[in-house]
Amino acid sequence: MAERSGTIAAALFLMPSICVISIRYGLPTVNEVISNDIIIELGIHSLALLIGIFMYVKYGVVEDHEYHRSAIIKRLSKSYSQEDKGLWDKSDNAMLKLEENAKSSVKGRKGQLVQAKMSGNIGSLNVESSEIEVEEDLDIEIVTHHRGVNTIIDEKVLENRIVKPKKSFITRRLEKSASRRIERKKIKQQRKNTNENTNFAKSKTINGESDNHWDMPISSNLTKSVVPCKECGTLNNSTNPYCTSCGTYLS
Repeated sequence: MAERSGTIAAALFLMPSICVISIRYGLPTVNEVISNDIIIELGIHSLALLIGIFMYVKYGVVEDHEYHRSAIIKRLSKSYSQEDKGLWDKSDNAMLKLEENAKSSVKGRKGQLVQAKMSGNIGSLNVESSEIEVEEDLDIEIVTHHRGVNTIIDEKVLENRIVKPKKSFITRRLEKSASRRIERKKIKQQRKNTNENTNFAKSKTINGESDNHWDMPISSNLTKSVVPCKECGTLNNSTNPYCTSCGTYLS
């Protein structure tokens, strides 16, 4: 590793303190303020010394190829040691779990099967099981597989197995509230329709309207074109000034 100049290192160490002293003596007002408080004076000079030490250390370190190589080796050795420790810890934990599972006793039918397999040979695990005769009276579910389609012959067994899913309390409450809301809307709509019908009927009776078209008087031009005679009562045309029957003047 290359060496640095000692003179430059000493100059860097003393530079912050020299700057503080020059500012104090160059500015009398600042020097007076600093001199009145001993804590501020010690703090400023201590900070200058720390900055000088930091500059001295940074100058003394040469970040050449050897420096980077040693830093990489340290970092890799640390990561390798952590990985090795983690791998060994994981293997130890796995062995402990396997030993606990092997020592734990399994109860029931599963435990009997495990004990039988552990006590037997490896070849006995691949041996086919013995045939079991089934009585004719028993109901057996027969499933045939044909091109990916399952056909269940025994429908009674399937019906017994079909169980409706139970609804939760929240689902039932939501359904009840929804049904109540729908019923209220129906009742409101019915009331609205009845009110509209009654209002329409009242308005028709007030205005004298009727649905029967025969009640409306038919306009006729007969009264306009025919004039009766006052003497004999004969109907005459309105254009004739005299009666055609008796000759009386029609006013």
